[in-house]
Amino acid sequence: MFLRLWRWTRRLASHLLHLRFGAFAGELKSALRRPAEALRALRHARVLKRALDGRVAGRRVIVFPPTLDWHLPLYQRPQQLARAYSEKEDTLVLYLTANSAHDSVQAVEALSDTLLLVNAALARMLPAQLEGAAETVVSLSWTANRRYLDLLRPDRVIYEYIDELEIFDGYDRAMLRDHRFLLQRADLTVCTARSLYGKARAVARRAIYSPNAGDYAFFHATAATAPAPEAARAAARFRFTLGYYGALAKWFDYPLLIEAAKARPDWLFLLVGMDYDGSLPKSGLLRLSNVLWIPPQPYARLPSFLRVFDLAMIPFVLNEITNSTSPVKLFEYMAAEKPVLCSRMPECRRYRSVALYAGTEDFLRKAEVLLLYRGDPAYKALLRTEALKNTWEARTDEILRALDSVPQEEAARAPMRIKKAISD
Repeated sequence: MFLRLWRWTRRLASHLLHLRFGAFAGELKSALRRPAEALRALRHARVLKRALDGRVAGRRVIVFPPTLDWHLPLYQRPQQLARAYSEKEDTLVLYLTANSAHDSVQAVEALSDTLLLVNAALARMLPAQLEGAAETVVSLSWTANRRYLDLLRPDRVIYEYIDELEIFDGYDRAMLRDHRFLLQRADLTVCTARSLYGKARAVARRAIYSPNAGDYAFFHATAATAPAPEAARAAARFRFTLGYYGALAKWFDYPLLIEAAKARPDWLFLLVGMDYDGSLPKSGLLRLSNVLWIPPQPYARLPSFLRVFDLAMIPFVLNEITNSTSPVKLFEYMAAEKPVLCSRMPECRRYRSVALYAGTEDFLRKAEVLLLYRGDPAYKALLRTEALKNTWEARTDEILRALDSVPQEEAARAPMRIKKAISD
């Protein structure tokens, strides 16, 4: 009995000693790590300072708090706006990244002389580095980024109201609260759909309607781009190729495409993009021999896939989300002078070059007509004209004109108002 008690006591003492040593080792490791982290932060701050030297003085600086990683294959409105703003005279753009998955920025990555990719962890250092700017503007679309107003202390704020809030991950009361706060306090609210504008203008201090757009020069060069080999090989076996690129999610009309693919076995239905919510494999669409799915591709490769399309489509179901959707790809399809066939989404109805369908039979009938006229000079000229009216350069001009039309006395009070707002 005494021997068993002694052995048990010894094992317990050994275990406690091991735990204590483990805790001590952890504390030691943490203590050694802290100076290293401090030195790394100091080094990154110096890199940031050097990167901004000579770029800030007298310029308007537009800062994008982190949303999408810059190098995300799904190249969307935040990246497009940032690049277009950076090409304006006397403008510097800082695009903050959280390095979520596709970026790996230690401190700063210069995408051009006037467009810098900045690690979001350095945000609190920016106000001191931007003191020589003509003004600082924060452009944000993710409501949780409201907290960056306190860190960045901008002169003015642009709130981008780009979709129904329900579409975002983490939709909750806090998002609704922050959304209303931004509508009321931002100098300018930019709405990408008429339905969003209708909701915002009753609450926002100042709101404009400014839908998405396309990079005309980049996508207009599609005709001179070599076709993507993996798409071209598949397309060679079919009479026509109907293509789509972008997210594949619950708003994509899988049942309609299944019916259409079964009705036209000599057409290839080519889908390029991300299975956003796992709905693609569940849909049954990929079981059809004339449907090809290619996972998401880098933005630079999109024209090579678009080159293979005989017709470009946006087959979305109609619901509250898509009624407020302004598809970026719509304007990219136009710029490539590809025939465009869409469901009757409100934001697609405004363009004469876009054919709209209602149901599978109408989809097939309109597709036949578009395929017949895909090389028609008058139709291609119409696509080109509408694409040129809807570029990111034109959109950013509209936004900045609206921002600059704020009365001078109101602009002078903006820093005080923003400071009060972020302390509420």
